[in-house]
Amino acid sequence: MPLLRTQGIVLRARALGEHDRLVTLYTRDLGRLTAVARGARRVRSRFGAALELFTLGEAVGFERDGRELVRLDHFDIRRSFRRLREDLDRLAHGARMVEAVLRLTGERDPQPPCFALLLRALRALETGAATRVPLAFTLRFLDLLGHRPRLDRCVGCGRAAGILGSGGMGFDTGRGGLVCAACRPRGGGVAAGGPASPRALAVLRGLQGAAWEARLNARIAAPLEHEAASLLDAYVETLVGGPLRTSRFLAQMTGALPPRPR
Repeated sequence: MPLLRTQGIVLRARALGEHDRLVTLYTRDLGRLTAVARGARRVRSRFGAALELFTLGEAVGFERDGRELVRLDHFDIRRSFRRLREDLDRLAHGARMVEAVLRLTGERDPQPPCFALLLRALRALETGAATRVPLAFTLRFLDLLGHRPRLDRCVGCGRAAGILGSGGMGFDTGRGGLVCAACRPRGGGVAAGGPASPRALAVLRGLQGAAWEARLNARIAAPLEHEAASLLDAYVETLVGGPLRTSRFLAQMTGALPPRPR
């Protein structure tokens, strides 16, 4: 069985049988990886608390012939990011980034820049403005994956944003960018090219062209920040072909959506 050693970030861990855990890691060298941690649920497990969400560690395991799952032997903590799990707001925003990685990346598709970006974003989330970090992360993550939204001109007619005026502009998630009033499908919601405020589109356009630190330090009113994040969420949902669980949870936290009836 070939030895595997790489840095990884825990994206998800769930019970497998009575004593094991099935762990999804986003690794620097192998991309998204699924592994079995034998005995991880035992009281005296050698893994301890190492397989908690967001934890950065050194993964050591073995490739098993004819099997996709890796056998995880050790996961030595390099940074626990415990503060993210102890604060509900930071937990929710961190989970938002993790869900994007889970659903937009492929198994065994190494993307070292994406790994570095996620690690950088988790570090920023520990100390920075919680809502700003996932917005900055998502814009850059989409760039790295080749899904950069077009925000400088209409994706239909090609006219530059500066000459379109402010009336009736929208964000068409199916076509991946800004649409003018003439090119926007009538009667559609955001996902079908529905309206978006010019200021929210301008926020996204400005952040898209800014450096990482400038994105984190930009002064944006909370309502505009929430609208810009919602537009990006709608775009990501179109790319993955389904709703994001964390988006609804965050909306409930901010009061934008009523809780679902039980």
